[in-house]
Amino acid sequence: MTASRRAVLERAGITTVAVATAGRLTIDAGTTSDDEPPEFSRWLSPEDVVEFTFVDWASVEEDVRGELEQAQADEEIDVPPEYENDPMVAPASDGVLSTYLFVGLDLVEFGLGRLLDDEAFESTVDGLLRTGRAFVATGEIDPDEIDERLTGEPEFEFVVQMERTDEIGEYDVYTPIDDREAAIAVGTDALLVVDEGDDPRAVLESIVDVAEGDTERATDDSEPFAWLLETAGHGDVVVGQYGGPFDAEDLVHPALDPLAGAAGFVSSLTLEDEMTSSGTFASVLDDPDEAALEDLLGVSADERAIDVDGDRVTATGTWREVN
Repeated sequence: MTASRRAVLERAGITTVAVATAGRLTIDAGTTSDDEPPEFSRWLSPEDVVEFTFVDWASVEEDVRGELEQAQADEEIDVPPEYENDPMVAPASDGVLSTYLFVGLDLVEFGLGRLLDDEAFESTVDGLLRTGRAFVATGEIDPDEIDERLTGEPEFEFVVQMERTDEIGEYDVYTPIDDREAAIAVGTDALLVVDEGDDPRAVLESIVDVAEGDTERATDDSEPFAWLLETAGHGDVVVGQYGGPFDAEDLVHPALDPLAGAAGFVSSLTLEDEMTSSGTFASVLDDPDEAALEDLLGVSADERAIDVDGDRVTATGTWREVN
């Protein structure tokens, strides 16, 4: 199957098109690793590795906005099953949409729903990270601007008014003026949101401590998880899960169901240029079935390579647009 920068985003549900394909498979081809965990991993504590999605917003913003505009004029077309069931495409492309919608829908109750809108905020965001415990937006954050949005008189009833109540390192901490369980940390390089759980402030503190190097990071705590991120974590969109085997209902994405027995996996997509997208997948899996992996990983790609080394599985894929 052929795909492109647009097709990756279309798979995310922004728009969809049917495309044609001719796949080629290479087994035991060499795969590459950047040998270092990606920058966003500094925010991942051992408690956060169960599930996460990272979006390099600076890299995909133009494409996401373009597809949103195009979607208003296009009719929806069924997505071919190769995309729906490919662990190298579906989790990451759906991750783009779910993360974008989280900002626009979930953060609106704190007055931050237009955080990604350059015309609404002076603060600029370049990275978005969601874990099972928190949301982190990295970039050039204006603390005074965010303070005004959080503490100002709400324009609508559903907006939660916050007040500055504490500090954690270089971050100001805001909590609701009522008894709602939520906490937001604001610094010059990041904004962190925890809007559920029994002790949101404690969650913020644990994440800030990890980011500042005061406590152990997830990549320090687990060599297999570090390997997963080093191998497949350097993309425009990265989705990962660790701590398996998993129950089907707990998987980060249904396309990963055939790999529910894995200790973990990371899948990433990168939009190389207007015509080409690339993806990398890594998994730690006992007794991997190579034939089954051939039928699963990268089945939607124009070109793919799969490598199995003991319990370490890696795959790379390339998708090209056909004019």
